[in-house]
Amino acid sequence: MMNALVPFNRLDEVFDSVFSPFRTRWTNGDAALLLTPRADILEGEKEYRIHIEMPGIDRKDLSIELEDKILTVSAKREEALPEGYQALHCERADRLEYRRTFTLGRGVDPEKVSARIENGILVLTLPKADQMLPRRIEVK
Repeated sequence: MMNALVPFNRLDEVFDSVFSPFRTRWTNGDAALLLTPRADILEGEKEYRIHIEMPGIDRKDLSIELEDKILTVSAKREEALPEGYQALHCERADRLEYRRTFTLGRGVDPEKVSARIENGILVLTLPKADQMLPRRIEVK
């Protein structure tokens, strides 16, 4: 009787794949977890900031590219088992790939974009273009 419900077991997987920020990508027969990291976009008086969660990522594993107002942040993390150990139970993926893309408006000065990573949070600072900053007009 339970065998009749077996096709619906995969229904959960379908919904999870659509609504989850996690996707599995297969490369060379191995599964890599492809993540769309969470991000906060903040606006200050003179700049925008984007805070992106990147746990376990080192500066050397990050790639940040800006081309035609498209800002792409990507990173890879690979962890092998320590020598002399074998996996009995693993819940963490040994290969992770992060990727997030943002479209910048004309109010950002692309020449002054900067980035830093602290405690697993990537902070991108995007200064506003001069024409977007408030201007004080002197009365004569």
